[in-house]
Amino acid sequence: MKSRFLTMSLIASSSFSQAGFESIDDADLGTISGQAGISIESELYATIGSLEYTDEGSVSVNDIVIGGANKQTYFGVDWGPGSHSGNKLDGSIIKIDVLNDGDLVISGAPSPAIGNLIDFGLSTGSIELQSSNGLVSSTLVDSINVSGIIAGFTSRIDAESLHILTEVDVGMDDIDIDISGLNMKIDNAFIVDSTYFEKIEAFGAGSATVDNLTAYFSVDLYADDEGLHINPQSLEFDMGIGSVAIAGESIGSFSLNNINLTQSSMIVSGHP
Repeated sequence: MKSRFLTMSLIASSSFSQAGFESIDDADLGTISGQAGISIESELYATIGSLEYTDEGSVSVNDIVIGGANKQTYFGVDWGPGSHSGNKLDGSIIKIDVLNDGDLVISGAPSPAIGNLIDFGLSTGSIELQSSNGLVSSTLVDSINVSGIIAGFTSRIDAESLHILTEVDVGMDDIDIDISGLNMKIDNAFIVDSTYFEKIEAFGAGSATVDNLTAYFSVDLYADDEGLHINPQSLEFDMGIGSVAIAGESIGSFSLNNINLTQSSMIVSGHP
């Protein structure tokens, strides 16, 4: 059985007035209602001119866009109004609750009034490397474009341990990466549930359901003196790559069946 997730870091502050919320501009936060917890309906279209990490030299990711995928079909299927958002990430209801033990739970699901899926799009321009004096620079990646669908997400922050458990059901139906630094292009890649290839082999390409097309990912994050720990709880999926081209010539397509990274872990920390 699948749980639902997708990480969104939400609202900075809210103020109370006479046992209710003060009115908040719809253009800023969408529609908010609060009784047992808070429900939020919003639209997101965000652009970031440049995200730069500087150590001695620097690496920058340019022209980031986050929103809807602005198309009608995903995995060759029209899933209805919920996946017709244009360039905005919308059509979802986000709920925020604080449990009896103090745990904070943020969950999201498609709005029942619109459909059963949420579409999303993420793209970047170039990813560039630069020396500290600015005299040496190169383009590692020209662009990355990802589109897909989300069936739901949940994030729970444990009040005692500050572990953050996040879960999502997501399918990426088109991933295109232009890696100019390696003279390589990846087109029409996709990520789906680990049951996908078995399902279409047994019943044909048109037989895949939302459960086959959305992979369930679960990750636990926490910090200690060692650094930030990233521990997958469930990270299984199938992946296909429609085309890989090197030096302008295609070398073919690839299928990766039953990828399992659940036993992996990562610690992120600084170094001297």
